[in-house]
Amino acid sequence: MDYPQEVISNIAQEIDMGMICYLNTDTMELDSVLGNSYDAYGSGDYDDMYKQVYDKVNTWEHSICIEPLQSWESFKIMERFIQEVIPENNVLKDTLDKAISRRHPFRNFKFLIEGSSYRQDWFDFKQQQLEMHIRNLLEANSGE
Repeated sequence: MDYPQEVISNIAQEIDMGMICYLNTDTMELDSVLGNSYDAYGSGDYDDMYKQVYDKVNTWEHSICIEPLQSWESFKIMERFIQEVIPENNVLKDTLDKAISRRHPFRNFKFLIEGSSYRQDWFDFKQQQLEMHIRNLLEANSGE
């Protein structure tokens, strides 16, 4: 199945914010809830919202659930960015490599990228990587 780029981009943005996405593969309707919502379900203000989404998703004949990346997957994206985007002779490359090898690698990386001229390159790269991840998941599930 060929999925519209807009759907793939929207899913990538949602999972980047920690959302769990549900895609109706018949209509391309997308709905999402906060990640780990099964744990939160029944314990707070979001009960009605979660229930509405889950009730609707359960009526869909064909759907796919796409969860946020695991920490190790996000870490791999940071590593690829450092290796593929930052030039070899750039001081930032070594600084980022060292920063992600210490405690709090995500915080260290974010701090360094936010103040650099590569900030937008990072956002573009991450979006592209997430979209590729989504395409792979959708293709893997299109035969089911």
